Amino acid sequence: MEELLILLKTFPKVGASTIAVVSGSLGWTFRNVFQIILDNYKYKKELKTFFWKEKINAGKKASEFYLEYMNFLNLGSNQFEMYELGKIEHTILIENIQNEVKFYLEKLKSFPHFEHHHINIFYEFDEVKTTEISNDINNNLRQITEIKITESDTNEETEAKITETKKHFKKLKENYAELFLIHKKYLKTVRSDIKEYL
Repeated sequence: MEELLILLKTFPKVGASTIAVVSGSLGWTFRNVFQIILDNYKYKKELKTFFWKEKINAGKKASEFYLEYMNFLNLGSNQFEMYELGKIEHTILIENIQNEVKFYLEKLKSFPHFEHHHINIFYEFDEVKTTEISNDINNNLRQITEIKITESDTNEETEAKITETKKHFKKLKENYAELFLIHKKYLKTVRSDIKEYL
């Protein structure tokens, strides 16, 4: 320390310049380190905000889609209920289901938020179960269309075919109800999570 004081007394201009350079360097270093820390904090905050916005946006789109799909499933279940109560015949049931499927197929195909599927980035929904149920629905519908009642059928054959058809319709009703509950659970999960951000 004494040597520094002697240096400053002997060469005041060099000493002052050295102190200025060291002080400036330290100030510049601290300012840059502080700026890096501040920028890192801002980046993380902006990234978190972007993530929240994307999650809320995906949740809104998925909620709208789930509500439409649940409405379709509910209408289908109502048709099966009317069939079981004897209010409509199986040919009318098939026609009504085909019309509803056609209507909702077009409606969901032209759904403005078709990118709702990126909700799966944020949630781990059990798509295996819904795929199994959808495959079972397709299988039952295929088997129903293969059942043909002809005039040459005996009463026993006709009754057996009607019983077989009713069995498939009952299974379809159960599948629709199960899909409805699954999508209702998805909707509840998404909505409850969105509430945390609002």
